[in-house]
Amino acid sequence: MGRLEGKVAVITGAGSGIARAAARIFTGEGAQVVVAEINPELGAAAALEAGNNAVFIATDVTDEDSVAGTMAQAAEQFGGLHILFNCAGGSVLEDSKVTDVDMAVWERTIPLDLKGPFLCCRHGIPRIIESGGGAVINVSSVVALRGNHPAHVYASAKGALISLTRSLAGSYAKDGVRANVICPGLIKTDRIKSRYVARKPSEGREGTISTFESYPFGVGEPEDIANIALFLASDESRMVNGAVIPAEGGISAY
Repeated sequence: MGRLEGKVAVITGAGSGIARAAARIFTGEGAQVVVAEINPELGAAAALEAGNNAVFIATDVTDEDSVAGTMAQAAEQFGGLHILFNCAGGSVLEDSKVTDVDMAVWERTIPLDLKGPFLCCRHGIPRIIESGGGAVINVSSVVALRGNHPAHVYASAKGALISLTRSLAGSYAKDGVRANVICPGLIKTDRIKSRYVARKPSEGREGTISTFESYPFGVGEPEDIANIALFLASDESRMVNGAVIPAEGGISAY
């Protein structure tokens, strides 16, 4: 019997990266999975890859009507909702120090990295409560744990997501809903590999192969984070609530 047998999960941003790996792993452990993705081609391909227990629902996490519709469709199609994995997000190279950054970066980043998870919790948590309880898993970042990162907008959003997660944990525990947050470091998604390996230091913010080599245990794979999410989604983690879990090979300790 799979670790998520009988569970229904919505995974945002599941067309690529960590979330796509999670869709495969969750279905492999018995869950029925909604691939909530804004890109139709990526979303459909990810659902197909995850198998018969996965469906794609086009979702814009920054749009409340879209999010509400996804949560309602997931609950109606599968008979409930038990797991919400908020993985959609991202940063841009133009992000910089608060005194230098263009406010257009703020206008793009905050809706995706903070408003999106907020809306998904807003509409997903009631469905989880109706289903008898479950787990919310948010994805922050190592940049929220360190003070020496120049991407101040992204750090603001991801730091706020840690505070939101702790607030959720305290508010909804009585309803049987656990909320935890993972803080990955660099992970070898296609986006990160193209950003950090293909670029030269002269092409903007530092980020070359030497950045990968600075991680004590190496840079992670998408499956590394997806497996942490699997634990947090499963009943094995029933005593874990409000936790902030660094998953960055120990770099924030140096």
